[in-house]
Amino acid sequence: MNAIAPSAYHTLDVETLSHVTSARLPLQPIGDITMDSPASELVTDFAVTAGRSIQGSASIGQALATMKQAGVRLLLVHDHDGTFTGVVTSRELQGGRVVMRAMTRFNVQRDEVTTDMVQIPRAELQGIPLAVLKRARVGDLVETLRQSGESHLLVTEQGDDGKPSVRGLVAASRVGKALGLDLEHPPEARNFADICRAVLGKYE
Repeated sequence: MNAIAPSAYHTLDVETLSHVTSARLPLQPIGDITMDSPASELVTDFAVTAGRSIQGSASIGQALATMKQAGVRLLLVHDHDGTFTGVVTSRELQGGRVVMRAMTRFNVQRDEVTTDMVQIPRAELQGIPLAVLKRARVGDLVETLRQSGESHLLVTEQGDDGKPSVRGLVAASRVGKALGLDLEHPPEARNFADICRAVLGKYE
């Protein structure tokens, strides 16, 4: 019978938590944001919070399930090599028109529509360099969203190899929450540009 070799590791001492009454949590800037706050506070930084992605060959059903499970409304889309090709949002998937166009264009049934058929290609996306956002205010960000009419803006940065990559994103819904406004169901606005005009008007 072989003897058990002594372990190179040892058991760490543990203690009861009966005396622990607080927890040190990450600071949540939401709720203390004004139009003059640093815009970078509203960036979802993928270096801190991992971005969600999906392969373009996945079905739109899989995309929606991934969004629901992760609690997000946008997924980065990549091909089989891992190359970033675009994004897909819940608005496009649930709105119907984009899916219907894909069914007609590719002559497929709804359950055969893949994410890459309905994605917004990267060439049609707009982004902001992280370095620019670090010098900007929330008001600048709101004005940018107003002009673009987008519900999401990607944030980019230069990699060590000199090539740009997606670092994070700014969601219009998060901007609205930070400013204490309901940007999801505005009473009179029909698009995000109208919403942002209402936001700017409130702070003028």
